[in-house]
Amino acid sequence: MKSFNYKNTTVNYSDSGKGKTILLLHGFLEDISMWENIIPHLEKRYRVIAVDLLGHGESECYGYVHTMEDQADMLFALISELRLRKIALIGHSMGGYVALAFAELYPDNVRVLALLNSSTQADSEDRKINRDRAIEVVKKNSKAFIRMAVQNLFDKQAHQLFTNEIKDFTEQALKTPIQGVIAALEGMKTRIDREALLHFSPYPKLVIASENDTIIPLLDIKSQTDGTDVQLAVIPGGHVSTVEQQPVVTKILMDFLKKNS
Repeated sequence: MKSFNYKNTTVNYSDSGKGKTILLLHGFLEDISMWENIIPHLEKRYRVIAVDLLGHGESECYGYVHTMEDQADMLFALISELRLRKIALIGHSMGGYVALAFAELYPDNVRVLALLNSSTQADSEDRKINRDRAIEVVKKNSKAFIRMAVQNLFDKQAHQLFTNEIKDFTEQALKTPIQGVIAALEGMKTRIDREALLHFSPYPKLVIASENDTIIPLLDIKSQTDGTDVQLAVIPGGHVSTVEQQPVVTKILMDFLKKNS
């Protein structure tokens, strides 16, 4: 693991492999470890950088709110420090929101964009209310919130099939500091709609959506990608496709990157 200083905030990242650069961005309550079974495949052909987003994993909190733009600016500072220009962005869930913010703010630095179980749309008003309720729960009992949130990411079948993986996922999520949880919820609540990027950006785009994703419904993803040149891959399972469908997700990503390198 490595780290760099961003505005007096320590950011943790991993850096392995050689070739064109891929930047991996985890989701809410996740960290670099979510990619541990995928990185060994990617690093055979590419330079792979995985980042603990602000307030997650081993990265420190930057403020009370971590907007998607804050996260994107941090990533730009990182690739600037590493003297990188064009990168392939791969983001899961909240990491996809960050990838979209980066793509809008720094379009000249994007080579390809891949979203896993993520959305280009802003939160609905109901979703914003639920974020506020979640923040109040976190303030009272963050561990109970995290356990409940992780439970909701997986359906009953997944809990039966991936007991150990979900246990590890939960233990890692519980390490997320209260400030990091709240800052992410606030940031996701205030993010803007970036669906236009799917229609008008010039680089290759991939969206991986799961049939039984209750967090980002498949119908929503289909409505966002209709009429675009986005490659849409629909797979079985729920929201955390990197756990439930890791071999399938890896192959889709590898094929997409190979085709568009």
